[in-house]
Amino acid sequence: MLDKLIYILPGIVLLLFAVNIFYKGNNVQSYLLFVLTLLPLMDLKVTNEAWGGFKVFDVICLYSLVFLLKEFTVINHYNPNGFYFFLFVLFAAIVLLGGLASEFPSRAYLNFFKVLPIFVFARFFLTECYKDPTFHKKAVNGLKIAYVGALSFLLIQSVVGLRFTFYPQLSPNTIDPIFKIIRYPGVFYDSQASGQYLALGSFLFLYVDKAASRKVHLLNYLVFVLAIAGISLAGSRAAFGGFALGLIMVFFMAARQYRVYGLVAVVVGYLIFSFVSLQTGVFDRTKNLSEDFLFRQSIWKEAFEISKKHPLLGIGSGNYQNYVIRHAQGQYLEVENGQLVYFDQPENGYLKIMSELGFIGFGIFVLFLIIPFLKGFIYYIKGIYNNNVAFFMAGLISWAIAFNTVYSIYDYRILIMVVSMIVLIVSYPVYDDEAELIPNKEI
Repeated sequence: MLDKLIYILPGIVLLLFAVNIFYKGNNVQSYLLFVLTLLPLMDLKVTNEAWGGFKVFDVICLYSLVFLLKEFTVINHYNPNGFYFFLFVLFAAIVLLGGLASEFPSRAYLNFFKVLPIFVFARFFLTECYKDPTFHKKAVNGLKIAYVGALSFLLIQSVVGLRFTFYPQLSPNTIDPIFKIIRYPGVFYDSQASGQYLALGSFLFLYVDKAASRKVHLLNYLVFVLAIAGISLAGSRAAFGGFALGLIMVFFMAARQYRVYGLVAVVVGYLIFSFVSLQTGVFDRTKNLSEDFLFRQSIWKEAFEISKKHPLLGIGSGNYQNYVIRHAQGQYLEVENGQLVYFDQPENGYLKIMSELGFIGFGIFVLFLIIPFLKGFIYYIKGIYNNNVAFFMAGLISWAIAFNTVYSIYDYRILIMVVSMIVLIVSYPVYDDEAELIPNKEI
């Protein structure tokens, strides 16, 4: 069905971007809101793998960097992001040096250039939030629109079948031949990525303006409930575990009224989850949990051994599969007709980064996650941030837990959502006594 459009959809999106520029102006906010609102379409390929596999997001960010260069390079004294800029430069240097030291340099060099688009996006996003505090809510609304679109796509897919997809071929884990289970991937190629996206973005719908009408509150909570059903349809245990931990964080940090509404939403969501699980059996795989864990553990041990052999710079970004084919040929799966597929990741996002970028690159990556999370928590304790920052922190922690089972940020939609959560925490608006937004200066 939609898979037939995979070759023309990227062109349609880029045409829409040109129309967006024409009507809304060539400015930072229009660029950011276009990306956030049409997030489910940002990972569509513009070129094939032989030509680098560049995607819609790469083209849009490159255009924005060239034609908004002045805004990109401007120094904003209200924007205390110098430390994050330093981290990025250091991270990019590790990726580049890792390519020089790698057995497979070409792939590492390509990944070096693919680091730039997300940096361009993050810098524009962070700078705009500091420049215009009201943009924070605009960005959240854009992410909500994108999320509703992706969730609606998934729910339709669960009714009409897997032919309703963007991809001619889906990940092998979409259909479990042992348990006869379908794990619906929605707009994604992989069902685990879909589960992570749904868990990560679900907490946005607990972030509702107090002045919003009762109808708006109810619609947001309805989407939150449906998100639980979506995670169930994706059949991702790790995503559901991360979602549960994020929910616990919300109960401890959010204001009292959100705990009440959240509890009601969870009860309703649990009933939906139970129904979905009963009808589809998506979580019946837990019966094989011990065997699955032992299988993953063996791969994790091998990945860690690779990291110890290349501790400083790793084997080069994007080179895990190439390295496995040459040096660790036991890491494969047998699919249809006896065909062997070698792992391109060790079933663990952190270990993939550690093996490809070494302990230094891994440490920098972890700092990108920990520092914003700690800042949000400390500022919440001090009363600088209000309770609602918990929703962004919950989303980030839900993804961080699920990332332990699969490397998902190869997909721009996951990466953009993760970076957006980090930016929304770091630039979270500070409120004065009159509850008016003021710039989030360095405090």
